[in-house]
Amino acid sequence: MFLRRGLLVGGIYSMGDRRLELGLGLRARHPSVLAEHSREAEEAGFSHVWLYDSPRCAEPYVSLPYCAMATSRAVVGLAVTNTQTRDPTVVANAFATLAILTGGRVKFGVGLGDSAVKFLGRKPSRFDAFRESIDVVQGLLRGESVRYNGRRLALPAVPDVKPPLLLAAERSRTFELAGAIADGAIISPGGSPRFLRYAIERIREGAGRAGREPDALHICAWTHCVVGESTAEAMDALAPEVGRTLFKAALRVPPEVLGASGPLLSEELRAHVLDGATRQDHEYDLARTLRSALGDDLFREMTLVGTPDDCAGKIAELAKVDGLSQLIVNVYGRDREFALKTLGGQMAHRPSTSLR
Repeated sequence: MFLRRGLLVGGIYSMGDRRLELGLGLRARHPSVLAEHSREAEEAGFSHVWLYDSPRCAEPYVSLPYCAMATSRAVVGLAVTNTQTRDPTVVANAFATLAILTGGRVKFGVGLGDSAVKFLGRKPSRFDAFRESIDVVQGLLRGESVRYNGRRLALPAVPDVKPPLLLAAERSRTFELAGAIADGAIISPGGSPRFLRYAIERIREGAGRAGREPDALHICAWTHCVVGESTAEAMDALAPEVGRTLFKAALRVPPEVLGASGPLLSEELRAHVLDGATRQDHEYDLARTLRSALGDDLFREMTLVGTPDDCAGKIAELAKVDGLSQLIVNVYGRDREFALKTLGGQMAHRPSTSLR
């Protein structure tokens, strides 16, 4: 069974000498679920609770303090925010304040702008402007006076320990930038060991070129999950939620990384998918289209889905990926509590599962 292959204690999945934190990705369509799901995750052994910054979810800058108050140990974070709908000074001040109020139980990711920006009909940040905005956020969180829009600015209060800033890393330039200037990275889609090895190697190369220590980076993989009684049942339950994950796999992951000899989509289908990925009301249609076009093998590779034993095998694979610090799972399905307890290791209290 699942937990005989590994043990999760204090939010860290251990298998032999490999250790992998588990975080819950919480896509809160309604704010009423925030406290309950955050507490369930902490009680199940998850070390982190991560929220979306997207118009399809409850407002996260309001929700994060609420999640922190509902828990006592879990680190809370955003995966990920952006510097378009949120000004860099707002990002820095918000997370400095939250770090002070929670005693440092906070991390946050920042990206060029995905659904938070595209669903509004806007374009992601230009790369050079994005890098400048990250420098502003980092400088403010270090307690520096920074130059911004022709003015000198500093935060009114700075935490004793700077909250870690992780970059959303999906392509070559963001891989290198994460290694060069951030405290780590959040890789999406994060269910594929092949893609994770490829991405982490490039993140570490970016750190090396910048004269930084690659092993000091906190690198997370973000993926979607359903734990079910059968593999087919679990996949059918997860399928409507993975449109943007399959979109990223089809259009952003180099085909050769996934063992393909050429593009995964035709030009016609590619154009259709690019349009659908910017429309909130097309999210589920996009998932159906991409699952049909790409097949279930790629679907399984990019996610954490199936029976407890299926998921055990996948986590064991991911735990072997050198440099991976945390697996963030966005859990769906009819029995969410069962999935959290299965993944979190509540069965680990049985003597036969202990690694000590």
